[in-house]
Amino acid sequence: MVTTERVRAADELVARRESLRDAALARLEAASVAPRAFGARGEREALSRCHVDLAAHIDALAAALRAEGAQQLCEYCAFTAVFLEALGVPRRALGAALDALSESIGEQLDPALSSVAQDALAAGRERLCASPLVTPAALAAIPEPPCAAGAAGSPAEAIERSAARIAPMSVALSFMRRPADALAAGAKRALCLDDARRHVAQLAAAVDNGSPELFSAYAEWAQTLLVQHGLDPAELVGYLRALGDVLALTLPERLAEAPRRYLAGALERLTSMHAENPSFVRREAPLGAVACSYLDALIERDRRRAVRTIREALDAGAPIKDIYAHVLEPCQYELGRRWQLRQLSIAGEHYCTAVTQMILGQLYPHVVSGDRAGRRLVATAVDGNLHEIGARFVADYFEMAGWDTFYLGASTPAEHVIQEVVQRKADVLAVSAALSDQLSSVRQVITAARRDDRCRGVVVLVGGQPFRVVDDLWRQLGADGSAPSAERAVRAAEQLLAARSA
Repeated sequence: MVTTERVRAADELVARRESLRDAALARLEAASVAPRAFGARGEREALSRCHVDLAAHIDALAAALRAEGAQQLCEYCAFTAVFLEALGVPRRALGAALDALSESIGEQLDPALSSVAQDALAAGRERLCASPLVTPAALAAIPEPPCAAGAAGSPAEAIERSAARIAPMSVALSFMRRPADALAAGAKRALCLDDARRHVAQLAAAVDNGSPELFSAYAEWAQTLLVQHGLDPAELVGYLRALGDVLALTLPERLAEAPRRYLAGALERLTSMHAENPSFVRREAPLGAVACSYLDALIERDRRRAVRTIREALDAGAPIKDIYAHVLEPCQYELGRRWQLRQLSIAGEHYCTAVTQMILGQLYPHVVSGDRAGRRLVATAVDGNLHEIGARFVADYFEMAGWDTFYLGASTPAEHVIQEVVQRKADVLAVSAALSDQLSSVRQVITAARRDDRCRGVVVLVGGQPFRVVDDLWRQLGADGSAPSAERAVRAAEQLLAARSA
């Protein structure tokens, strides 16, 4: 019986949304609550905002009644209060709006139905007195707007300056719109906030590099990863929509336009049908049987069998370049794909990568070419990039071509990279980035090389996932070129050096 009354009450709320909203708004106007609540803002703007919020309150109440849980409305009220307080709207304004809505419901609904709705509203109203209002604390304490946010010279700079505010605000708005997600997240809300910070950083990087495709590709990657962790695909879509609305509220229009356009592009991709990324390891490919055997050994944590697979391929006459190109590299990409699909744990991916790195060390005597090219390469992963194996592949391919190489490993600061380029008298500098938010580090290295007269004539090559997503991204960063694979990086370097000496 109670369930039936809840559903009937929800139906009545939706059917009477406009009249309930107008009646509650009239009460607020009569009490002059709305203009006071919004401080220095104009009365028309204040009342317009209350008009929108009242409709949202009614919808949230109806959804909570259908879900048979006052907790859902409590979460809605809590996150609404957090979000509005971040905009400078005091909590008492939300309380007044809920009170006005409760009184209007009492007037317009049947007593039995109004009692059900008013009880839920009373629980939500009581939640506003809770301390802390929401958890974790970082969501409840949204920072004040930075003084210089509006003076930022670019949208990317504005996002970066306001990121500490934008991330929790967007999570609060997302949970406000989908309170069931907030309840489901529970103790994992802190992870939601961490994800939001990452999304904001990736958006800023894409905007900074003028590439909507960078963020769309990242969003697609993130959705696949989150879905494999059991999340509803609609959660990321809802979050990105909330992020766009927060940008519109927190940044000047001239600075919000570009990032909101990038978000729209990403949302269009996420809400359209697309095929799952295929495996990078296929039996019909060159050395496909070896690659499949090697991958199986890695996944099964059989290091000895993995080593034996590679040694047997060498003994059977497979060229070392082919083992790199058709076995080691595609298997490494496949490990990343399986981690994204949650078919491989972080520990598992680290184990498999460590085995491949060990094998690379064992293969080094086969890598070194007897014929020397008289050229030198410095290769590194940029500051912040811990995925170093791609740069290691590049260095080894150059060794196979007779170059002297100096591989610096992971996350190397720009100044130290330049020191090595100068000391080693390098002809080519190769740097790799795994994610878009590392592109600023790539730019720092390139800028430092261009400004140092001792690096004059050094060819700068860049590589990694962002450069596979956007073809001409290397040009935007000021590099001399890029290549989709380690093997093709050698050809690109040789062509660029030949062109310079022609």
